Amino acid sequence: MKIKLFTKKNCPKCPAAKVLCDDLKDQCPIEYFDIEERDGLAEASFYTVMSTPSIIIVNDEHEVMGFRGEVPKKEDILVVLNNGNKGLH
Repeated sequence: MKIKLFTKKNCPKCPAAKVLCDDLKDQCPIEYFDIEERDGLAEASFYTVMSTPSIIIVNDEHEVMGFRGEVPKKEDILVVLNNGNKGLH
């Protein structure tokens, strides 16, 4: 499992989402995408990200859970990660 964070420069909620994801990097890998860059926009299109910040939790590149346009609670992400990791082993 990994987390994909989609942000853009002038997004007021994006700094809090970055802090959250930085805090979770010991739990799973984090990939950061700026949707104002070509690669970030392409990845955002693949996951139907239409707003920032968006946090997408993926397993083998398939979306498990998505939080679009919001900064979820850390506990909500940990529940998804812990439940997903139980199913992988």
